[in-house]
Amino acid sequence: MIKAIIFDFDGVIHDTLELAFNINKIIFPGITLNEYKDFFNGNIYDREKVTPEVSKKYFEMQEEEFKKLKIENEIKSELLKMQNKFELFIISSNMEMTLNNYFENNNILHIFKKVLGMESHKSKIEKFKLLMDESNIDKDNCIFVTDALGDILEANKVNLNTIAVDYGFHEREKLEQGKPIEIVSHFKEILPMINKINDKRSNN
Repeated sequence: MIKAIIFDFDGVIHDTLELAFNINKIIFPGITLNEYKDFFNGNIYDREKVTPEVSKKYFEMQEEEFKKLKIENEIKSELLKMQNKFELFIISSNMEMTLNNYFENNNILHIFKKVLGMESHKSKIEKFKLLMDESNIDKDNCIFVTDALGDILEANKVNLNTIAVDYGFHEREKLEQGKPIEIVSHFKEILPMINKINDKRSNN
């Protein structure tokens, strides 16, 4: 049975694609949207262009923009519903400090048991392992929700099932390459999908 949900942040909980792309157009003049999206075909930190200096510059520019972000009411409402049934976690390539500030600004910091960002590790594979060890959760009892092919591929490396969302950084066709167990098009579809998975498992 699924007891814990691990969320990616960017593109899943908040639509940050335009914000992130606009910053990257400043850092990498001439970059196209498709070229930027391709950064997430694998782990973004494995990209030769994404040096520590580039990351530092990006996060400095992102910080001011994140202060303005307000979570959508529907997404906030769904997260509060999920909190009543599941343990909720965040694993992201973004900075923990930035995400914690976002959650605090939107009054939902308390609903997440742990937020793991790039300060914990640049590899999501290592962050999955770290979270499972520290939080005493098993891969069979949790599910990962993301919008990027690279994240799905990293989850596959630790045999962690994924629900993909196609309203974020990557479209359905690209997400299908990672073989997530389900793909949804709206945040409000995630909870019913997890309930459906649990019902199916309980009947087997």
